[in-house]
Amino acid sequence: MALNIGILGLPNVGKSTLFNALTASQAEASNYPFCTVEPNVGVVQVPDDRLQRLNALLNPDKCTATTIRFVDIAGLVRGASRGEGLGNRFLHTVREADALIHVLRCFADDDVAHVEGDVDPLRDIDTIETELLLADLEAVERALPRLEKVVQTQPQAPERAELQVLHQAREGLARGVPVRSLELEPEAVKALRGHHLLTSKPMLYVTNIHEDDLPEGGASTAAVAAAVGTDRVLPVAAQIESEVVQLSLEERQEFLSALGLEKTGMERLILAGYELLNLITFYTMAHAKLQAWQLPRGTTAARAAGRIHSDMESGFIRAEVVSSDELLSTGSMTAVREKGRVRTEGRDYLIADGDVVHFLFKA
Repeated sequence: MALNIGILGLPNVGKSTLFNALTASQAEASNYPFCTVEPNVGVVQVPDDRLQRLNALLNPDKCTATTIRFVDIAGLVRGASRGEGLGNRFLHTVREADALIHVLRCFADDDVAHVEGDVDPLRDIDTIETELLLADLEAVERALPRLEKVVQTQPQAPERAELQVLHQAREGLARGVPVRSLELEPEAVKALRGHHLLTSKPMLYVTNIHEDDLPEGGASTAAVAAAVGTDRVLPVAAQIESEVVQLSLEERQEFLSALGLEKTGMERLILAGYELLNLITFYTMAHAKLQAWQLPRGTTAARAAGRIHSDMESGFIRAEVVSSDELLSTGSMTAVREKGRVRTEGRDYLIADGDVVHFLFKA
């Protein structure tokens, strides 16, 4: 199942243009607020040079890459937490996302209206973050009375830990601190998961820039990076990207070279989304089918088997593992076995990025 990344931002910042470039689709992108009402959805393959090299080496009948599902969410405006604009419809869609990309307009254009009147990405960050914080605070306030009643009647109930972390979240939200920025223990994060808090989701900021500011992103991108951290910011010229996807591969490479870029902004964005969720890729080759699978970093072999099928996790016996680098340098599965490079691992082995795995299990 593809992971779900929501693309959000104020109206007219370039969300739909970015989505069109990502998915090579034709979602409406017009110069008026709320031209996107129902979310646009597109599933995009994750670029994977390693998978292509494995495909060339192993020559399977079928090769399947991992994917990410991108959702172009209707523009949010100041007051959305109180129902302004598309209000609750917007917030409901955001809650369903695994991670968020916040598109910030960083170019001036008299022909494209800005809902706030002028271009100011730092103000726009504050507007969106405030609405998400207020929505989360309201959700926490609604949940607390029920949990407090349960714990009052059953002091040792499992909900006690959930209640404690909700109080911690409420305190942070009231101070304007998003849940993702609170220093929570893994168990606390797990306890909050069912509440789908908006500010708990990983956030990447995409500065939508003019092509003249490529490749670094210009002064606006630098200001955003200073505010939120360089590793959370990706400059993209969405309009140019929407044109690049219409070119042939040869023309595309020439165009990128002229701009001083090695990859398209869309490739960089897809990979950044993968990193945002702290994912790794492992591979299986079975029944002449080569497939890439995405996993959170730190997943055990048994859980990885369950990613393929629940029966494989419950009946897990062992995993036979070789790194893709080893396989590619050696030349074949037969050769790596003959050289004793295939390792046997148990259910608690942590799958590494690039592992090629054969799972043995009892049905």
